[in-house]
Amino acid sequence: MLARLDAMWEQIVSGLWLIPTLMAFGAVGLAWLTPNLTLDPPTWWLSSGDRESVSQFISSLLMSMITLATLAISITMIVLTLAAEHMGPRLIRNFMADKRSQLMLGFFLATVIYLILALRAVQNAGEGERFHHLAATISMLLSIGSVFLLLLFVHHLSRSIVTDTLIQRIGRNLYLTLEEALPAERDEETQEQEARLPEEEGAMLRLAKGGYVQAIDFEQLKQRATEADVLLYLEFHPGQFLLPQGDHGRIFPACRSTDRLLEQIQDCVTLGGQRTPHQDLEFAVRQLVELALRGLSPAINDPFTAIAVIDHLSLFLAEVMRREPPRFLWHDDAGKPRVIANRTTFRGLVDAAFNQIRQAGQRPDILIHMMEALTHLTEQIRKPEHRDVLRDHVELVLGNGQRSIGDSYDLEPLMLRAEEALRHLEVPSPAISPLLKQR
Repeated sequence: MLARLDAMWEQIVSGLWLIPTLMAFGAVGLAWLTPNLTLDPPTWWLSSGDRESVSQFISSLLMSMITLATLAISITMIVLTLAAEHMGPRLIRNFMADKRSQLMLGFFLATVIYLILALRAVQNAGEGERFHHLAATISMLLSIGSVFLLLLFVHHLSRSIVTDTLIQRIGRNLYLTLEEALPAERDEETQEQEARLPEEEGAMLRLAKGGYVQAIDFEQLKQRATEADVLLYLEFHPGQFLLPQGDHGRIFPACRSTDRLLEQIQDCVTLGGQRTPHQDLEFAVRQLVELALRGLSPAINDPFTAIAVIDHLSLFLAEVMRREPPRFLWHDDAGKPRVIANRTTFRGLVDAAFNQIRQAGQRPDILIHMMEALTHLTEQIRKPEHRDVLRDHVELVLGNGQRSIGDSYDLEPLMLRAEEALRHLEVPSPAISPLLKQR
């Protein structure tokens, strides 16, 4: 239930409406409170004038603010359209989830709502009520603030569609997901040795619904498995797409698999029509890769975007190498394994980060920069798994360069960096040395 609520909350906060709605309620509260904050006699900083002039003043402000709010919304839609065309529709959620944009739009909306309610209150005020001075002053301050805020809003949106800004924003989101998914230290030192499936044939785990796995409540799964005295093995992880009634895992022993248990397992898995960053390490990686691929497309031909993406991906992978792998085994209180889950591996992350860029970037500048990134990563190896994965990708990039780069002047820096990377990997490079000697 907690994982499902987290996934729902992530969907809510990534929308454009939450903060403006809350600020609109705040404007309603301020309008309700204004008649109770009457200062008598009015101080020097309050608006002067009778009730009729204040009513006309607020009415004029209201018409102007409606125009300003409409302009802000129109600018937002234009920016979203441009972003969808040039950066990809899947990146729109990054613009919609931007808190600064939500706060600014919320301020415009709150100002309009306050002016409407303040105008109504002033027009319906009885004899002796003098809160119209305060209402006019608050309306004036909100309107002046909205004018200045419009300039900041245009400035912020202009910067947000710059590719480097978007890459940095996705990189921050990627790091937040990394903080949640990968622990800095692992308490279960013997977890790898204990995570073995029974030799007996387990019952097939079939989920009735399909879609993208948005979240898995592993603690709840452990509790259900403990109650049923079974071991659950999940062949999927957050981010994967499941077909209904597919082969999604095993239940051991098979004799304890029941329809009730399958329903409980289904309730612990949140499925949806799209991937979300919650528990999904590859989500933001693929967003960065999409930016790089669009930059490398013949229509755009912007290799600098791909180079910036490679830099941020290498920064992310370096942090992954410094952390422990994702947890995949859960024990009950007695120390008996109850849930074994599939997980995102280091190889899977490196493949997701570099494969498509390498396949699309068959050009010297991209391959050389990717080799540089791999060389820097080889300096931070902590585990044999890291060494094997990075060696494979160094050889892949080197092979692509040897096939696609025809000029020896462009091929030589790639060879030099490849030899340095293989030296860090402690791998002999006989195929490279003869070429270097011809310099």
